[in-house]
Amino acid sequence: MSDVTVTLNGKPRQVADGVSLLELLKELDVAPSRVVIEHNREIRRKDDFGKAVVHAGDELELVYFVGGGSTANDAFVVGGRTLRSRLIHGTGKYASNEVLARCLEAAQPDMITVAIRRLNLEGGRSELEGIDLRRYTLLPNTAGATTADAAVRLARMARAAGMSDFIKVEVVGDEDTLLPDPQGTLEATRQLVKEGFIVMAYTSDDVVQAIRLYEAGAAAVMPGAAPIGTTLGLQNLLNLQLIISKVNVPVIVDAGLGVPSEAARCLELGAAAVLVNTAIARAQDPPEMARAFAEAVVAGRRAFNAGRAHIGLKAVASSPVEGIPV
Repeated sequence: MSDVTVTLNGKPRQVADGVSLLELLKELDVAPSRVVIEHNREIRRKDDFGKAVVHAGDELELVYFVGGGSTANDAFVVGGRTLRSRLIHGTGKYASNEVLARCLEAAQPDMITVAIRRLNLEGGRSELEGIDLRRYTLLPNTAGATTADAAVRLARMARAAGMSDFIKVEVVGDEDTLLPDPQGTLEATRQLVKEGFIVMAYTSDDVVQAIRLYEAGAAAVMPGAAPIGTTLGLQNLLNLQLIISKVNVPVIVDAGLGVPSEAARCLELGAAAVLVNTAIARAQDPPEMARAFAEAVVAGRRAFNAGRAHIGLKAVASSPVEGIPV
């Protein structure tokens, strides 16, 4: 059996002509259960790994997944799934898997994000190793996609891996700010909704764009508080309030939050949940910050349900003035 050149995860590689995908995985020391294979732009079922063979010029992508509370009568429901916690926990940027595990234990989220990345063929420890993903509802994201087609492709890989039908659609429109591309996000949302995905669409705080995503069938709209990773905090409360009032699906504030009080503020305004990553991962004590965010969303939701006092322009004494000796 002669050797031929294929493209494997974007790089040329010599393999035996006619080798099966299963044999190739064995050669790479990769467990079939851990990987999704795209062979010439077609996602292969795991049952086909032993039958599908590789020839000269073939393109292969091997990918895996990496780190990307409410009361019973006040459930947080998104895409038909009921979640106890209103804190969606990111899994990227942590100093180690051990730190991430401690944060997850402290925050007790029900949903966590995971990113789709090429499998590292050079060996070494993989991200999320040691994290029991079965404990969580997984929210794969299309981070890194710059076109609608790329986002759709990543979503299909996530589904093929059996992670879930949930997908957080991200289409980058500007490399400096990482702000989402409105047209690409809307196109990807429409296509993935047609394919039966539960789409949670990451967007800016543009009110009209949020409405369009809702109309396109998004199960949740996820406006950023500020550019992703900045921890600048809430920059436009008015637009956030307008989005909450205009769409009839959960609004989840995603990106840019810096401290737990900002998460509480989002919930006080009526946001269904928040997604937090950098503010926890880059804190001086990440597990304690994770716990603080978890507590903040509970307080914020409780305040929203309680209903704030009327805002007045005239001072009103807390104690009656009648009967005071003068």
